Amino acid sequence: MRASSDSGEAFFIENGYRVLIPSRPGYGKTPLNAGRSTTDFADVMAEFMSDLNIKSVTVIGISGGGPTALQFAQRHPKLLNALILQSAVGHDGWPDTNTHRGAHIIFNYITENITWAFIRTSFTLFPQATLKFMLRSLSTKSPNEALKTINGQQRASLIRVLKQLRSGHGFLNDIHYAVGDVSKISAPTLIIHSEYDGSVDLGHPRFLANHIPINTLFISEAENHMFWYSDYYSEIKVEIKRFLDSLP
Repeated sequence: MRASSDSGEAFFIENGYRVLIPSRPGYGKTPLNAGRSTTDFADVMAEFMSDLNIKSVTVIGISGGGPTALQFAQRHPKLLNALILQSAVGHDGWPDTNTHRGAHIIFNYITENITWAFIRTSFTLFPQATLKFMLRSLSTKSPNEALKTINGQQRASLIRVLKQLRSGHGFLNDIHYAVGDVSKISAPTLIIHSEYDGSVDLGHPRFLANHIPINTLFISEAENHMFWYSDYYSEIKVEIKRFLDSLP
């Protein structure tokens, strides 16, 4: 199981961590039957750790991976050093009704491949225009406003990542996920979110901050949901390092 998008893995490797990046069910080569629910896949991850003889981990839950990370923290607290949530879905009811309906049209088993092929072709032919189009779902800022503070290299990296995305059968599985009772999470938790996230609104980090007993909330000025491709990511890395250094 392997995820291919770059979501800050290099930072953790540079700070001496070993990094294991599983793909959620329905993405990459991870079949849906590896865990159709967040509870099932959290348990699969615990079994996977046992198979690798890993005694404890710091879990990073990113975007739609948030619910699984939250369930892992609730169900396997003895395996968890800490929890870091980045742009993460943090409560049930995501996405909204219109997005939910639209997802079943453009990401169903028949149309998903066509949708992403169209996006890849658009990026090849019209990279900047397609990036602006994609930013409409990633940022609450206008595309032009969001791009003002994203430099050329960051734009190129963001385009490269967006161009290679595939949802497989995973996204339609994600939108039915449940986060459980996050008030039961006992591990220290760092919650990081962009103020201008257009994919997962600020209600999610605020809900988590109000219900997870031991948490630090950091709201970034980063321009969109994918804050790794932003000058503001340097501030976020400082916050993550401070959090990691504070752990026993």
